Amino acid sequence: MKRSFLIFGLSIVMSIFVFNETFAQFYIGPYVGFKSSGLNGATQLTSNGQIYQLGVADAGATGFNAGVAVGYQVIPAEVAGGLYKLDIDLDVSWASFSYMENAWNSVNGAGSFKADGLSGGTTNSISIDVMPIHRFNINNFILSPYAGLGVGVNLLLASDISVGPPSQSGTLTTVNNTKVGLLIFYGTVVNLTYNIKPFIQFKHLIPFGSQTPLTESFQSSQGGGTGSYAISINDVPSYFNLVAGVRFAF
Repeated sequence: MKRSFLIFGLSIVMSIFVFNETFAQFYIGPYVGFKSSGLNGATQLTSNGQIYQLGVADAGATGFNAGVAVGYQVIPAEVAGGLYKLDIDLDVSWASFSYMENAWNSVNGAGSFKADGLSGGTTNSISIDVMPIHRFNINNFILSPYAGLGVGVNLLLASDISVGPPSQSGTLTTVNNTKVGLLIFYGTVVNLTYNIKPFIQFKHLIPFGSQTPLTESFQSSQGGGTGSYAISINDVPSYFNLVAGVRFAF
């Protein structure tokens, strides 16, 4: 009887192990690449309740992108060993853009941002993407192409802008933004080994919303006080992202 229970227990453990090996797999995957962000639209200045149209500004930029993907590969039992695999993936990445400088130069002329005594204002973009990855799989074939739709949350964390000669000295206080959008992504996983799988990925973010504020107020060191001074672009940053990385499965 004891032997029977022991065999039964071992069979359950082995079943769980085989299930995990066959049907599910955690992975983590660092990656690097570039992100091209678009931000283009009519720009306006609001000062002391008055709105001034500044023209159309192109604040878009391309920057280095680095991140990490954490996921869980789920293979439904009814299609195990078949053509379809589903990965539930969370991507977190970083890139940096000079939105304010680009917008200023676009409206006032190339190099005018620095010529007017301005510096800083860099926006750090932290992307948090939820991605159900639908993969096409052929046994013993090295490539596993995939595609899918997801949700992207883009945190835009901007540094303040220092104002110096020839302009009045002070600080432009910037605005942090949170933008949400639809993700379209596609790529391929390279089945190098069971545990090491390089990948290449393309990603597009189509954002929701209609306006992106860039500055909030002007704090002057001459005369004191805080002046009302806000710049907004009638657009929301979208992006195209190309990265390459490696999944480490366990």
